Formats: sequence, structure tokens, C-alpha cells
Amino acid sequence: MAGFRSIVRKLNRGAAAIAAAALLAMIALLTLQVLLRRVFTSPLSYTDEVSGSLLVAVTLLGVSYAMEKGDHFRVDMGFERLPPAFLRGLRIGWCVVGIVFSVVLAYETGAYALESARMGSVAIDSQTLAWPIQALLPVGFALLGLELVTQLLDAIVGRSS
Repeated sequence: MAGFRSIVRKLNRGAAAIAAAALLAMIALLTLQVLLRRVFTSPLSYTDEVSGSLLVAVTLLGVSYAMEKGDHFRVDMGFERLPPAFLRGLRIGWCVVGIVFSVVLAYETGAYALESARMGSVAIDSQTLAWPIQALLPVGFALLGLELVTQLLDAIVGRSS
């Protein structure tokens, strides 16, 4: 199990590094857009489209790393009062549901990206191929599923997250 966990951690770190680069690119693009629009009154026509795609990359490639580190949003109110055995059961159930959800979304979004690639779909403003950004969807959901598997295994053996 330690070997599997180590592989998932490395994948999460690699995805997080790509997400950080995408965030920096999005910041640079939006800064350039503001400068061009305000100073030269000549905005870029595809800024919203590209920054939206970069936001998808930041979100989906960062979610598994955030979950690994416990930095995702969650509501803990009242849970600390529940018995540990009940909390463990909830965690196991939540992980199973999350894994199923991630697998279904990875499959469906992967099929969508493949169909876009087959059809040669392009983005409206920039006329760039749509499938490369769409391919991030199944990757992100697969990484989330893998992280949930590690958390499920931890919950089964009684390790806290």
C-alpha cells in the first residue's frame, strides 16, 4: 500500500505543479489583457476563452493535491461530536461514493474529449483544438479517484486523514 500511496503522491505533486504553472499563465494573460485594453485600447479577443481553459486546468489538476493535503472545503460543524467508529464509517462511505463518481466522470469526460478530437472541434474565438483542454477533465477526475482510493485504504485500516 505504501508503494501505491507514493505513486499517487508523486502524481498529485506533478499535477499541482502544472496547475501552478497554469495559474501563473492565467495571471499573466489577464494582466496583459488589462494593459492592452487600458493603455493601448486594443484588447485580445480570446482572453476569456483561454483564461477559462486555464481555470479548468488549475481546478482539476489541483483538486487531488488539495485533498491529499486536507486543504479542500468541507463543513466540520458537529462532526467532532460523533463517535469515531461512526466517523470512520462515514469516511469509508464518502470515499466509495467519491470513487464511483470520479470513475464515471473520468469515463464520460474522456469519451467527450475523444469525440471532440475525432470531430476536430475548435474553440470559437481562438480556433484552437478543443480536445487538449477537454482531456484535462478525465485526468483530473482520475487523479481525484486515485487520491480517494488512498484515503479509503487509510480509513479501512484506521489511519486518520
